[in-house]
Amino acid sequence: MDVEVIESLRFGPPADRTDLEVAIALTRLLHNNFVSHGTDSKSRHLDDENVPLVIQAHRAVLERLALKPPAWPFRTFDGPRGFGTYWRDNDMRGSWQARRDCIEQMLGPTRDALEDLQELEHERRFSKGPSGTFKNLISAADGAKPQIVLRDTVNNDVEIVRHADTCLVFTIPCRRTRTHLASDGRLVDDQPPARPRREECR
Repeated sequence: MDVEVIESLRFGPPADRTDLEVAIALTRLLHNNFVSHGTDSKSRHLDDENVPLVIQAHRAVLERLALKPPAWPFRTFDGPRGFGTYWRDNDMRGSWQARRDCIEQMLGPTRDALEDLQELEHERRFSKGPSGTFKNLISAADGAKPQIVLRDTVNNDVEIVRHADTCLVFTIPCRRTRTHLASDGRLVDDQPPARPRREECR
Protein backbone atom coordinates (compact mmCIF):
# COMPACT_ATOMS: atom_id res chain seq x y z
CA MET A 1 0.00 0.00 0.00
CA ASP A 2 1.23 3.48 -0.92
CA VAL A 3 1.25 5.30 2.42
CA GLU A 4 1.81 8.71 0.79
CA VAL A 5 -1.31 8.30 -1.33
CA ILE A 6 -3.39 7.31 1.71
CA GLU A 7 -2.12 10.28 3.71
CA SER A 8 -2.81 12.65 0.80
CA LEU A 9 -6.47 11.62 0.82
CA ARG A 10 -6.87 13.51 4.10
CA PHE A 11 -6.47 16.75 2.14
CA GLY A 12 -8.35 15.94 -1.04
CA PRO A 13 -9.07 13.24 -3.61
CA PRO A 14 -6.76 12.35 -6.52
CA ALA A 15 -7.19 14.46 -9.64
CA ASP A 16 -9.15 11.77 -11.46
CA ARG A 17 -11.46 10.80 -8.57
CA THR A 18 -14.15 12.43 -6.41
CA ASP A 19 -14.47 12.35 -2.64
CA LEU A 20 -17.54 10.16 -3.04
CA GLU A 21 -15.61 7.55 -5.02
CA VAL A 22 -12.74 7.63 -2.50
CA ALA A 23 -15.10 7.29 0.46
CA ILE A 24 -16.81 4.25 -1.07
CA ALA A 25 -13.44 2.60 -1.79
CA LEU A 26 -12.09 3.26 1.72
CA THR A 27 -15.30 2.02 3.36
CA ARG A 28 -15.10 -1.21 1.36
CA LEU A 29 -11.39 -1.59 2.17
CA LEU A 30 -11.92 -1.22 5.92
CA HIS A 31 -14.98 -3.47 5.94
CA ASN A 32 -13.25 -6.29 4.04
CA ASN A 33 -10.05 -6.13 6.09
CA PHE A 34 -11.67 -6.08 9.53
CA VAL A 35 -14.10 -8.86 8.56
CA SER A 36 -11.18 -10.88 7.24
CA HIS A 37 -9.20 -10.35 10.46
CA GLY A 38 -12.21 -11.43 12.50
CA THR A 39 -12.68 -14.63 10.47
CA ASP A 40 -10.03 -16.44 8.41
CA SER A 41 -7.57 -13.53 7.75
CA LYS A 42 -7.03 -14.80 4.19
CA SER A 43 -8.02 -11.59 2.40
CA ARG A 44 -6.51 -9.06 4.81
CA HIS A 45 -4.20 -6.57 3.06
CA LEU A 46 -3.75 -3.94 5.77
CA ASP A 47 -1.61 -4.20 8.92
CA ASP A 48 -1.38 -2.52 12.30
CA GLU A 49 0.83 0.25 10.90
CA ASN A 50 -1.26 1.38 7.96
CA VAL A 51 -4.83 0.67 9.09
CA PRO A 52 -4.85 3.75 11.43
CA LEU A 53 -3.84 5.88 8.41
CA VAL A 54 -6.72 4.47 6.39
CA ILE A 55 -9.14 5.21 9.26
CA GLN A 56 -7.88 8.81 9.45
CA ALA A 57 -8.22 9.29 5.69
CA HIS A 58 -11.69 7.73 5.80
CA ARG A 59 -12.77 10.16 8.51
CA ALA A 60 -11.43 13.19 6.61
CA VAL A 61 -13.15 12.23 3.35
CA LEU A 62 -16.48 11.59 5.08
CA GLU A 63 -16.30 14.96 6.83
CA ARG A 64 -15.72 16.67 3.48
CA LEU A 65 -18.91 14.97 2.31
CA ALA A 66 -20.71 16.27 5.44
CA LEU A 67 -21.21 12.70 6.71
CA LYS A 68 -20.67 11.49 10.26
CA PRO A 69 -17.64 9.15 10.49
CA PRO A 70 -17.90 5.88 12.45
CA ALA A 71 -16.89 5.96 16.10
CA TRP A 72 -14.16 3.33 16.18
CA PRO A 73 -13.73 1.49 19.52
CA PHE A 74 -10.49 0.03 18.13
CA ARG A 75 -7.76 1.40 15.86
CA THR A 76 -5.70 -1.64 14.87
CA PHE A 77 -6.12 -5.39 14.38
CA ASP A 78 -4.04 -6.59 17.35
CA GLY A 79 -2.70 -5.14 20.58
CA PRO A 80 -4.45 -3.31 23.44
CA ARG A 81 -6.46 -1.12 21.02
CA GLY A 82 -6.99 -3.84 18.45
CA PHE A 83 -10.10 -5.53 17.10
CA GLY A 84 -8.95 -8.85 18.57
CA THR A 85 -8.88 -7.44 22.09
CA TYR A 86 -12.25 -5.79 21.51
CA TRP A 87 -14.04 -8.95 20.39
CA ARG A 88 -12.58 -10.98 23.28
CA ASP A 89 -13.79 -8.35 25.76
CA ASN A 90 -17.27 -8.22 24.20
CA ASP A 91 -18.39 -11.87 24.10
CA MET A 92 -17.44 -12.56 20.49
CA ARG A 93 -15.07 -15.45 21.15
CA GLY A 94 -15.64 -18.40 18.87
CA SER A 95 -18.19 -16.61 16.64
CA TRP A 96 -17.17 -15.34 13.23
CA GLN A 97 -20.73 -14.16 12.62
CA ALA A 98 -20.69 -11.97 15.73
CA ARG A 99 -17.52 -10.28 14.47
CA ARG A 100 -19.03 -9.79 11.03
CA ASP A 101 -22.09 -8.22 12.65
CA CYS A 102 -19.86 -5.92 14.70
CA ILE A 103 -18.13 -4.53 11.60
CA GLU A 104 -21.46 -4.25 9.79
CA GLN A 105 -22.85 -2.16 12.66
CA MET A 106 -19.76 0.04 12.47
CA LEU A 107 -19.62 0.61 8.70
CA GLY A 108 -23.08 -0.33 7.43
CA PRO A 109 -24.64 3.11 8.11
CA THR A 110 -21.72 4.82 6.36
CA ARG A 111 -22.05 2.54 3.33
CA ASP A 112 -25.80 3.22 3.16
CA ALA A 113 -25.28 6.99 3.39
CA LEU A 114 -22.69 6.86 0.61
CA GLU A 115 -25.04 4.82 -1.57
CA ASP A 116 -27.73 7.48 -1.03
CA LEU A 117 -25.26 10.18 -2.10
CA GLN A 118 -24.32 8.10 -5.11
CA GLU A 119 -27.98 7.87 -6.10
CA LEU A 120 -28.38 11.64 -5.71
CA GLU A 121 -25.30 12.18 -7.85
CA HIS A 122 -26.73 9.89 -10.52
CA GLU A 123 -30.02 11.80 -10.53
CA ARG A 124 -28.19 15.12 -10.69
CA ARG A 125 -26.15 14.04 -13.69
CA PHE A 126 -28.69 12.11 -15.71
CA SER A 127 -32.16 13.18 -14.61
CA LYS A 128 -32.50 16.65 -13.14
CA GLY A 129 -29.25 18.38 -14.01
CA PRO A 130 -27.22 20.39 -11.47
CA SER A 131 -29.24 21.19 -8.33
CA GLY A 132 -26.95 23.83 -6.82
CA THR A 133 -26.19 27.41 -7.81
CA PHE A 134 -23.80 28.24 -10.62
CA LYS A 135 -20.26 28.95 -9.43
CA ASN A 136 -17.17 30.45 -11.02
CA LEU A 137 -13.79 29.34 -9.67
CA ILE A 138 -10.86 31.62 -10.50
CA SER A 139 -7.49 30.83 -8.92
CA ALA A 140 -4.90 33.61 -8.90
CA ALA A 141 -3.10 33.34 -5.57
CA ASP A 142 -0.55 35.96 -4.56
CA GLY A 143 1.92 33.56 -2.94
CA ALA A 144 1.69 29.83 -2.22
CA LYS A 145 -0.67 27.92 -4.48
CA PRO A 146 -3.90 27.11 -2.60
CA GLN A 147 -5.17 23.56 -2.14
CA ILE A 148 -8.86 23.41 -3.02
CA VAL A 149 -11.10 20.40 -2.30
CA LEU A 150 -14.66 19.56 -3.21
CA ARG A 151 -16.67 19.86 0.01
CA ASP A 152 -20.11 18.96 -1.34
CA THR A 153 -20.29 16.75 -4.43
CA VAL A 154 -24.00 17.42 -4.88
CA ASN A 155 -23.78 21.23 -5.04
CA ASN A 156 -20.13 21.44 -6.13
CA ASP A 157 -19.16 23.50 -3.08
CA VAL A 158 -15.41 23.96 -2.70
CA GLU A 159 -13.21 24.71 0.30
CA ILE A 160 -9.66 26.09 0.50
CA VAL A 161 -7.87 23.79 2.94
CA ARG A 162 -4.33 25.19 2.57
CA HIS A 163 -2.90 28.68 1.99
CA ALA A 164 -6.31 30.35 2.15
CA ASP A 165 -4.53 33.47 3.47
CA THR A 166 -3.06 34.04 -0.01
CA CYS A 167 -6.45 33.97 -1.75
CA LEU A 168 -9.06 36.62 -2.33
CA VAL A 169 -12.50 35.00 -2.32
CA PHE A 170 -15.64 36.67 -3.70
CA THR A 171 -19.00 35.13 -2.88
CA ILE A 172 -21.30 37.61 -4.61
CA PRO A 173 -23.03 36.33 -7.76
CA CYS A 174 -21.67 37.18 -11.20
CA ARG A 175 -23.38 40.03 -13.05
CA ARG A 176 -24.07 40.54 -16.69
CA THR A 177 -22.08 43.76 -16.69
CA ARG A 178 -18.30 43.77 -16.92
CA THR A 179 -16.63 43.94 -13.53
CA HIS A 180 -13.16 44.96 -12.38
CA LEU A 181 -11.31 44.94 -9.07
CA ALA A 182 -10.92 48.42 -7.63
CA SER A 183 -7.79 49.51 -5.77
CA ASP A 184 -9.61 49.26 -2.42
CA GLY A 185 -10.53 45.59 -3.03
CA ARG A 186 -14.13 46.16 -4.10
CA LEU A 187 -15.73 44.64 -7.18
CA VAL A 188 -16.94 47.52 -9.33
CA ASP A 189 -19.25 47.25 -12.33
CA ASP A 190 -18.05 49.01 -15.45
CA GLN A 191 -20.66 51.47 -16.56
CA PRO A 192 -21.65 51.02 -20.21
CA PRO A 193 -21.19 54.13 -22.35
CA ALA A 194 -24.25 56.37 -22.29
CA ARG A 195 -26.38 56.24 -25.40
CA PRO A 196 -26.50 59.65 -27.09
CA ARG A 197 -29.69 61.60 -26.80
CA ARG A 198 -31.82 62.05 -29.92
CA GLU A 199 -30.92 65.69 -30.24
CA GLU A 200 -27.20 64.85 -30.16
CA CYS A 201 -27.61 62.58 -33.22
CA ARG A 202 -28.81 65.35 -35.50
